[in-house]
Amino acid sequence: MSQSELFLSQELDGSLDAFVTSKRPQPDPIATSQEIRDRGSIFVANIYQAKTPESAKSRTTHLKHYVHKAKKASHEIFAWRCMVLKAGRSGLEGPDDFELMQGSKDDGESWAGGKVLKVMQNLAVIDAVVIVSRW
Repeated sequence: MSQSELFLSQELDGSLDAFVTSKRPQPDPIATSQEIRDRGSIFVANIYQAKTPESAKSRTTHLKHYVHKAKKASHEIFAWRCMVLKAGRSGLEGPDDFELMQGSKDDGESWAGGKVLKVMQNLAVIDAVVIVSRW
């Protein structure tokens, strides 16, 4: 398909997304919750595999800018926990070669990211990012 045919076949939204192709498959969530409705808001949670804090951030960006592109969430709350190799270590010396990195972002919802992180800690979830979207 030529660029002009592609241009005419796409619903344009002012971005260059119609012209960007990627050979890398987009991440699929491990699980997605049902909608929860509370006091006029809708909440949906997704959990993605994330082996580094950078991949956790990447999954969040993907969800926010691509999956929720048509209907932007008012808040994207997330928390991650990743077991990563310590700098200068090979991983062959045992558990001391690794460290647990974790964190959260509230996106304007007071303490929400920390609460998601606490649930992940209680359930011993590792190498994942949980993203709760609110509309």
